[in-house]
Amino acid sequence: MKPILKNTNIAPQVTPLLETIVSLIDNARRKVAIAINSELSVLYWHIGKQINESVLKHEKGEYGKTVIKELSEELTKLYGQGFSKRNLHNFVKFNELAPDKQIVHAVCAQLTWTHTRSAK
Repeated sequence: MKPILKNTNIAPQVTPLLETIVSLIDNARRKVAIAINSELSVLYWHIGKQINESVLKHEKGEYGKTVIKELSEELTKLYGQGFSKRNLHNFVKFNELAPDKQIVHAVCAQLTWTHTRSAK
């Protein structure tokens, strides 16, 4: 359990209840963060797959660079940071390194995007 601040002026009988509630909140927040990280990693894999299959067709070249630049600019306008050219290239690499969707789901449930991205 998370320690309660010593300077709180709560009744002693409330402390165990407060500690239990703080623990519930902290556990729920941790689970939410894990679920969000997993879902974002799967999203990035799908984006990489779409770019790879629809645009690059597993080939790199000037056309692909242009499309990725345009995608980056438009996605950044729509959704803010996180869709830089570099990130889109990372999404494509992620899809190339892990082409099996089932493996991606299993890995993403265990690792954050930062871990997954660094496995180049």
